[in-house]
Amino acid sequence: MLESNNGSFDLSSTRNNYMKNIDINKFNKAMDQLVDTYADDKKVTDFERKVGASVCRAAELAMSDLKLNSNQPKFRVVSAPTGGSKTSSSIALLSLLANENKEFSGAYICKTIEECEEHYRGLKKLVDNDQLAVFSSLHKTNASPSLMLEKKRELGLEIEDHFDPKDLNNSRLIITTHQKWMNEEEYQTDLGVRKYKGIHRDLLVVDEEPDLFSIYPCQPHEVGELADLLSGSLNLQNDELKNKDLIHKFTKTLREIQERMEKITDGAIREATYIPVDLVEEDEYEDVFKLTSHHIRMCLDKSGLNNRSSLNDRLNNILSFIQASAEGMGFHTRQGTSGFYAYKGSMSAESGTLVLDGSADLNGVYGLCKGMELVDVPTVDYRNVELTHVTPPEEFRKKMRPNQILRNAWSATPYMEWLRGYVTNVIPENAEILVVAKKGLLNYGLHKDQSDTYDSPFEADWNNRHVHFCNYGRGRGSNKWKNCKYVFLLGDWHLKTSSVIARIGSLKSCPASGLNLNSLGAPRSKDPLVNIIKESHLLTTFKQMSARISLRNIDDSGIASPAYVYSIDGDLPLLLSYKDKMFPNSPEVKIIPKDQVLETATATQKLANLLVTSCSYCIKNEELIETCGINPNMIAKAFNSKLVKAIARAKGWKRKKSLEVIGYGKELVLVNETLSNQDVSSISY
Repeated sequence: MLESNNGSFDLSSTRNNYMKNIDINKFNKAMDQLVDTYADDKKVTDFERKVGASVCRAAELAMSDLKLNSNQPKFRVVSAPTGGSKTSSSIALLSLLANENKEFSGAYICKTIEECEEHYRGLKKLVDNDQLAVFSSLHKTNASPSLMLEKKRELGLEIEDHFDPKDLNNSRLIITTHQKWMNEEEYQTDLGVRKYKGIHRDLLVVDEEPDLFSIYPCQPHEVGELADLLSGSLNLQNDELKNKDLIHKFTKTLREIQERMEKITDGAIREATYIPVDLVEEDEYEDVFKLTSHHIRMCLDKSGLNNRSSLNDRLNNILSFIQASAEGMGFHTRQGTSGFYAYKGSMSAESGTLVLDGSADLNGVYGLCKGMELVDVPTVDYRNVELTHVTPPEEFRKKMRPNQILRNAWSATPYMEWLRGYVTNVIPENAEILVVAKKGLLNYGLHKDQSDTYDSPFEADWNNRHVHFCNYGRGRGSNKWKNCKYVFLLGDWHLKTSSVIARIGSLKSCPASGLNLNSLGAPRSKDPLVNIIKESHLLTTFKQMSARISLRNIDDSGIASPAYVYSIDGDLPLLLSYKDKMFPNSPEVKIIPKDQVLETATATQKLANLLVTSCSYCIKNEELIETCGINPNMIAKAFNSKLVKAIARAKGWKRKKSLEVIGYGKELVLVNETLSNQDVSSISY
């Protein structure tokens, strides 16, 4: 397991050995071979070599876990930053291990279909194609032609190779999606992801954070949809249809569950915001678990709907919702779009698995799950990355909501007009820009003019600036915008409170009746798990989407390329508090507008603005009263608020006794310690 003096892991790699050791010199050659297949003239940097060594180390540990510590399963997590070539290193490593040892088997698991296709094409150039397969809804032999055409138009995907599901079980190397990997665990079925010919694969590489929680939102009409499918298949009068009695009985149960859900929904106005629900009666419990995903697939086949993978996934989600609810893991909410949520226990770590997640160090949820082991990785210097927080005009502040800016195209138009004017004002012509927004905003198409020259709905010309668009929840892991120098993140992408509650229930494996639902769902809940889950989601989203642009280009010394990140009306305290962890050695956050205090701002907001703009060494209470309108007895409370506290920490402000600072007085004053090296006597108070 130790690295030798010549830089190689010197023990042989055979299937029968417990230790899987990797020759780092051979790995570097495989990495060079992979990079040579790229369209550009890219060369592997020294920094990428270091990341590659971390990936090899993590793979060694993961493969050893499978043989030596299978009773103590672990995810070996590589949190090297985006742009460090974690993905390329893993693809090169799989090719090396497969070519060196004909008994080696492995899997590469991606978030999206487009990533599956991209990595399949890369690996295809390095290994025996007879031992390689890729599988997704677009790669299967009977893929829907309409879906193929839709994805070609939307993503530019040209899928050429197609495979049968059985090819996964019979291929030493496979590439597939997170969904396929999770379905295998969810339904306890061998789909060929974890096993090759019935034997556990030597190494699984999971690209990007796995979904650690199994959460199933559902509405009453969706339960009715599943009942309709099952009932319709029975009416086909096909003698070959098996388990008719089971399906008939389950269909009847579904109708009763749907009716209970409708009654709960109708009476919810008289209930608390969140209530645990009991949807499955005791005499129905066993029957609920007899129906499986296999039965759903069979009914889809008989109904001629077997090509609709999205329908299959949705119906299986409904089945999982019912089965989780039967275990007491379900609740109803009146918040936002009212509905039902159910959940199961969080995903367990698995031996033999390597996880690539560039923001794992920001994800506090990892620390709450057992078996998450981070491997040492090199760090990046972000000295060339400029972060700017922009507060929009008052009519748009904190209004990126479904019932405000996002309500309709008419409501969204003024915001998009302001945004376009701001972007074209601060960004030079001929620039490549990425805008990350909520899907609801982009769906209105306001970012494109009718005369726009770009065919793609995700590109536009803004006064000679090439602007790319991506919605939150899409694009994580992609490098298609690596040539953009500027990124604008519009607002924050918050988790729904119901989803946060479900995650907590999943983490605790606790029935909904055992959770204090309304305390967890309170607008300002102080529950530590609520804060960890919410903040982790915001931080990882901000870092991942920021890293889609040029800052992902890292030189030999580990220094990121120049880039400009604009947070439009995002969480400023969170950005200030975690800036150094997200972007080590980056300059101080620029805050715009910094030269004005809105008259409608609260006293706390005015204090925050004052701490950002003041060049004074000391601010006395008289100035706080005059500028911010804060009563002396409220200064401490305002200073310790979330917004002010984060800015004070970032800017170096502290409260000290007046006597110690200016030589007289008994009150406490605000002191900027970053200016403490100046001659106090020369500063005018």
